[in-house]
Amino acid sequence: MGLFSGLEGSLEKYIEGFFRDKFKGRVQPLEMAKRLAREMRDRKRVSISRVYVPNEYIVFLHPEDYGAVSSIAPMLARELEDYLVQKAAEKNFTLVAPPRVTLEADPALEGGQLRVTGAFGSAAPGTTAAAGPAKEADEDGAAAEETFEDTLRFYPARNTAPVPAVPEKPAARLEITAGPQQGRVFTLENRPLVIGRRDTCDLVLADTSVSRRHAQISFRQGEYVITDLGSTNGVYVNGVRVNSKVLAPGDTIKIGTTLCVFEVP
Repeated sequence: MGLFSGLEGSLEKYIEGFFRDKFKGRVQPLEMAKRLAREMRDRKRVSISRVYVPNEYIVFLHPEDYGAVSSIAPMLARELEDYLVQKAAEKNFTLVAPPRVTLEADPALEGGQLRVTGAFGSAAPGTTAAAGPAKEADEDGAAAEETFEDTLRFYPARNTAPVPAVPEKPAARLEITAGPQQGRVFTLENRPLVIGRRDTCDLVLADTSVSRRHAQISFRQGEYVITDLGSTNGVYVNGVRVNSKVLAPGDTIKIGTTLCVFEVP
């Protein structure tokens, strides 16, 4: 079991404290793990039956911060790779090959800052994707190949039954009308959307009055439902504090000092 296997549980506080003492408040390995998870999520590519995510990642650090972790960089990279495998499985993502994490120094960064990049790399000979079903064989019995770069190439399946029609889901969205991110618009899908200040949330609000994990919007039986996740300042719909409520077009949602309007075109 890797160092980050319990990242979302009680082990998180222990990890944060351990590395805070060791590295005296500079870049924490836990922060690297969170940023890698966010990069994996943001660069996902959706095919017909799978959601692919990059397998090659680089964590750039200020030279002094890189020097602080250089002695344990190989071990730390392996732990981060294990964490990415676990995170991909949790989200039902498919890694195109076992993940590779590299730490590098970047003089352009200020002390305490970090930058993460992710890319789709080719699988090494004899390796397979880290998640998802095996490839189907083509008419000659050979396994079909997929080329992974920043733009994925997908090959059509042969001799398959007609695909049943999938009803189109409503293109609902949230428009921020007041607050630090006024004017931004977020499209809602049929998967749960976590809203909060934490950088691993699906919708990150730069609002100090918003809790780390403040609320969640889910798509249930054709309706969008907002639920308070135990926030400090609560969730308000049309001026009324709610624990859980079905949203209607035109509803005004208040989260911290941020106001949003729920719209269904």
